[in-house]
This record gives sequence, C-alpha cells and structure tokens, in this order.
Amino acid sequence: MSPARKIIHGLGVLWGALTLVFLLFSMVPDPARELAGQNEREEIVEAIREKHGLNDALHVRYVRFFAGFIPISRTPEGMNWTGIDLGRSFVSNRDVAESVFEALPPTLLLAFLAMTLALVIGVSIGLLLAHSMGSWWDRWFLGLAALGMSAPSFVMAIVISWFFGSVCHAWTGLSMTGGLWEVHPFSGPHLSWKNAILPALTLGVRPLSVVLQLTRNSAAEVLASSYVRTAKSKGLSPIRIVMIHTLRNALNPVVTAASGWFASMLAGAVFVEFVFGWQGLGMLMFRSLERSDLPMVMGCVASVALTFVIINALVNQIYRVLDPRVRAS
Repeated sequence: MSPARKIIHGLGVLWGALTLVFLLFSMVPDPARELAGQNEREEIVEAIREKHGLNDALHVRYVRFFAGFIPISRTPEGMNWTGIDLGRSFVSNRDVAESVFEALPPTLLLAFLAMTLALVIGVSIGLLLAHSMGSWWDRWFLGLAALGMSAPSFVMAIVISWFFGSVCHAWTGLSMTGGLWEVHPFSGPHLSWKNAILPALTLGVRPLSVVLQLTRNSAAEVLASSYVRTAKSKGLSPIRIVMIHTLRNALNPVVTAASGWFASMLAGAVFVEFVFGWQGLGMLMFRSLERSDLPMVMGCVASVALTFVIINALVNQIYRVLDPRVRAS
C-alpha cells in the first residue's frame, strides 16, 4: 500500500470512529433535562439547549462537530490559525480541547512506562524461554502469564495498590494514591515520579503477559528455521544469532500486539487512574461520564481514536525497518 493510500485509509478509520462516537452520544434522550434536573422549570432547560446548540438539527451538529477538528479558518484577512474547537463542557463551561490536552500527557506517560516495562521484560524472558521450551520454569512463566492475562485491570489495581502501597509501604516508600504533580505546602507544586510506578506496573501486567508469550512462540519458530541453522553451522556466537537473526525476525507479532495495547491503555486507564488517583485522561473521562458531560466524553474518546490512528501509522513504518520483505513489497 502506497503512503498516500495509507494516509487515506487512516483518515477513513478516524472519520468512521468519530462518526460512531457522535451518533452514539446523539442518541442520549435529553442531556439538557438531565443537566438541569428533573424538577427544573422548562424555561431553564430550554436555555441550556439553546446555549449548547442541542436544538439544532442532527446534520448541523454533525458538521459543527467535525468542523471543530479543522484548526484553520478562512477570514476576510486570509487564513488564520484558530486551533481545535471541540466545544465547551456542559458542567464547567471549560474548553474541551484545552481540558483534553492537559489530561492527555499524564496518561501517555503512564502508557509509555507500562509498555516499556512490558516490552523490556516480556521480550527478554520470552527469548530465554524460547531456548528452553518444555522445562519446568518455562511452564511456570507461562502459568504466570496466563494469570496476568486473565486478571482484570481494576482488580490488579486494587491488589497492587494495597500490597505495595499499604502492606509494604515501609520498604517501598510508595503511596496508594497520588498524581504526577503534588503540591507541597511550602515549595508549591512539584513532580512526583514515584507515584507513576504502581499504576504503570498495573497497566503493564496484561501486555507483559501477551508480549512474553508472543516472543517465546515467535522466537522458537525462528530458531527452528533453516537460516538460523545455517548461522549456527557457520560458527556464529549465540548472542549474535539472537540479536541479528532471532530477535529482529521475531518482533513483528510483538510490534503488532504492542501497538494495539498502547492505544487500548488510553481507554483502559480509566479504572487504574481512578484507583490510584492519577489525574489523566482516564480520570477526566470517568468524571465526565459521572456528570453526563457529553462534550468532554466525546473529546476524550476522539483523542483516543486519533492516537490509535497515529500509532498504526508509526507501526507501519517500524515494519519497514524490521522486515526487509515489507520494504521490498
């Protein structure tokens, strides 16, 4: 597929995702009545509808929703940069795009740390298991991986928060809850990196289990191939065989899984951020759902969809680096 077709395909996926999000939230019976309360006067409810454009036809709101993603507008003076406009919050009247851009970096940091942990540990252990398939410790690690895959994130969040943040607090020095920024009564706000350890560990458990098994199976298949046997017969060292021949050819399924997991972490971080009190996109989405703040929820979901499309585009380029056959095609 040519680069132009890949861009068109990615934009099509993004358009479909955003359209689905818009239609789903447009089916809410009467957001204005829910915001105002069931016993509020009809004049107040009608004022809320008028303020947020809920009286407009569906196609008008649809065009306005997508027009907000175009950061450039035409004026009599020429083209001006206006930025992304996703509307304003029903509850706080705050700009949705501004709120999402503030909440996204902590969640991206959490997902990056969790995915790095999963890749480093999962690939390393998976390569070791590929050389000792069938051994007792191979079966032991596979059992742990199956347990990690089956455990829901909100259960793991509670267990890890309680064990490392409460039971072992004297040894770990970690807190059960806390965000990226903490406010000291004298020195003011400061970064608290240690608060990212437990939520990143929680988010990384399931992708770690998947990466470990994928690396093990893929590396075992590569080790049994003819070109690896040829490399061994030439007298290449085991480390050189692993780093040049095995690892590079075994990473394709791992990269595919990692890209999907990274994008899903942005949506799956809702429960984890709530348990650990991490102020990110997941917490913003949870609070917005709790208060029926539809524009804020739509902005959060749209940012996740956009991130997913960008990650898929980057993965396609990584494939070209890892697999020469992709470059040739």
